[in-house]
Amino acid sequence: MVTKSNRPWNLESFLNSLIFELDKAQDTLSVKGLNRKLTYTVKDVALDLQIFPEYDGDTVRFTTAKPGDTGASKVSLQLGSIRDHQIREVTKEPLTHDDISIEETDLPEPARKELKKLGIKSAEDLRRTVEDRKVDLEKVTDQQIDYKNLADMINQSRRRKRAPKVSKISVAKSVPGKAILTLKGDNLAIASSLEDFPVAVINDENVEVVSANKNELQIQVNEDQIQGTSRQLKVALDPYAIVTMNLKN
Repeated sequence: MVTKSNRPWNLESFLNSLIFELDKAQDTLSVKGLNRKLTYTVKDVALDLQIFPEYDGDTVRFTTAKPGDTGASKVSLQLGSIRDHQIREVTKEPLTHDDISIEETDLPEPARKELKKLGIKSAEDLRRTVEDRKVDLEKVTDQQIDYKNLADMINQSRRRKRAPKVSKISVAKSVPGKAILTLKGDNLAIASSLEDFPVAVINDENVEVVSANKNELQIQVNEDQIQGTSRQLKVALDPYAIVTMNLKN
């Protein structure tokens, strides 16, 4: 008998851990199948293992039995081959540049674990599960998961990947007593469908956003609002991105 202490574990946790490891292996094959055709064939490879299973609450590990050890379990594995088209049929596409992993969010670790058990590994997985398929996550997990807060966190992470950048600002007169501030850059107003955004203030005084897109923002101001040495412009591009800059004459 192996000289290690044992502790009890439940079947559900064991199966979740094992399936998660198999899913990771499947994800690896999915990426490999995009770059290399699996032209070899593995046929009828059988393994009989004498092992002691170990489980730490998250991960299943196995210790190979040594000569003289008793009480080990026998596990028989029958391995077969799989082709690239079969991999594509049973696996989803890898993460794209615009998507984010659940691991990149600020979610508590218990919430991330619950989502990964359900196969939700990215922001797009979450959106598809909740919005397209109308799944109530609170009913299928052991934890109470607030989807609104979850979606906010994921949107924040997604916005960080597409952070706004202002490369140039210019001023031009419009009607008497007013001027147009033009901000140019990248990833500015990417959420144009939000009616209340963008919003701009100068020294906490509201100013009008005339037009906005991802590369340019035009703001109409009174000329006296941009005069002086201490003028601060703040623009809330959307609920997850605020640009702040000091205006100088």
